[in-house]
Amino acid sequence: MRLLLLTLLAPILFANAAPPQRPQQVRGEGCVEPGAEARCFVVTDMKSGNLYTLLFKDMPPEIGSGIEFMGYPHKGMTTCIQGTALDVQTWTHKDSLKCKENSTPAK
Repeated sequence: MRLLLLTLLAPILFANAAPPQRPQQVRGEGCVEPGAEARCFVVTDMKSGNLYTLLFKDMPPEIGSGIEFMGYPHKGMTTCIQGTALDVQTWTHKDSLKCKENSTPAK
């Protein structure tokens, strides 16, 4: 009887379940710095002050470059141990940021 009731109610119960949430897109800009671990790149976003580890599919920008980036939170673990890990979707050079290696941008 319980199995029959559950079978009849399952479509109703799961129809009202919330659809999976898409991860929140993150945008930022700042200077690319070396991470604590090899092949890790970090940026402190100029507006929010948040520290991000940026994971690039393709060629990453050079250390000391000013960039503007967009990405999504990385699912799973990384070897990089700093900040929030982001899978970078796009990035562009931002020459208006006056970056130096291992520094925050000058205003």
